[in-house]
Amino acid sequence: MKLKLGGHAYSSRILAKILVTAGAVTSYASAAKVLEVVGELSISSRQINHLTNKIGGELEASRDQQTEAYLSQPLPRKETVVQPSPQLACVQVDGGRMQTRTAGQGPGVHAAHWRETKTAGFFRMKTASHDEDPHPELPRCFADHQRMEGLLPGLGETSSPTDPPPKGNSKWRPEVLFRTCLASLCRSERFGPMMAAEADSRGFFAAERRAFLGDGLAYNWSIQKKHFSTFTPIVDFVHPVERLYAAARAIHKEDDSIWSQYVTWATEVWQGRVGEVIDELAHHSQSLGPPPKDAEESDPRRVLAETLTYLRNNQSRMDYPRYRCEGLPVTSALIESLVKEMNYRVKGTEKFWDDGPSGEAILQVRAALLSEDDRLVKHIRGRPGSPYARKSKKSTLATAV
Repeated sequence: MKLKLGGHAYSSRILAKILVTAGAVTSYASAAKVLEVVGELSISSRQINHLTNKIGGELEASRDQQTEAYLSQPLPRKETVVQPSPQLACVQVDGGRMQTRTAGQGPGVHAAHWRETKTAGFFRMKTASHDEDPHPELPRCFADHQRMEGLLPGLGETSSPTDPPPKGNSKWRPEVLFRTCLASLCRSERFGPMMAAEADSRGFFAAERRAFLGDGLAYNWSIQKKHFSTFTPIVDFVHPVERLYAAARAIHKEDDSIWSQYVTWATEVWQGRVGEVIDELAHHSQSLGPPPKDAEESDPRRVLAETLTYLRNNQSRMDYPRYRCEGLPVTSALIESLVKEMNYRVKGTEKFWDDGPSGEAILQVRAALLSEDDRLVKHIRGRPGSPYARKSKKSTLATAV
């Protein structure tokens, strides 16, 4: 059986090939070339665009239906249970960027502008608890000058001291078993319920251990408090590290002093002594005085004031020794990687997406492709008219995948 789409008939198998290719490569033109050479399928980039918008719109509708079904449950909601139940359910959220244009304005690019995309990762993990901190010393990746050059601005200009590798159990980190993801252009008020619905569908609220990771942005923690209140909130350790290095540069002038101060502060935060760092930064900030309203971003007074505000606002989410003992992750490297995978398809100075349906559609196709539940192909096979479509009743006991 073939499905009629835009005047063209495609089997579900061929349609899946088209959509997987469209979501995997960097452009519709590239997708057309790959399908021609590898798939022996002649199809224009315009038609691939049309099909992506169509299927992406359906995925968006399916996501919204799942969210509405979750929100419409009577309170208190009954948690979805899966077998086996996740040992550790980890939710991470971060933002990316894509360039959009005003839709419906005819050929060409109209009112181009950058918009933030929101991406959430849902990671089923295997972990273990520890009676003592399994890695009390700052990991070498944060104490090694060369490794940090790509993360800390200005570090490449300084000298490169040699530090001995820190001691500790390198096997304490949780192991990822399975992931799914969501992405959207919508605001956090809408994205939070979508995240909760996806997490519930995976049995995350009934998991033995639960963690929610993000950076210091306020909207991340608004989502956590409203929709993931039973999850342990954790600030990605990388973000305070970046701010601590900037604060060290604001206080010291010599390269060796900057690096030494940074490593000291980073170690103290890693070991849970955030209050000591706050007190020391407050002393330096008081000595320099408050920043004027028109202070430049590099003004030492502004740098210290912003670092202090960040640490004070997030101190309750920076108990890293306890998280390690409980077998929880302390960095959001997984979502950072996922955002890069999303950006690979949608971000580029030469890429312009309609500020609406087509922009949302490509995010849905890409997110479905990056999810490890095969949801893109399953959706295509389950569309009305597909020979694979089956009617089924929802069970109260889901099966983990």
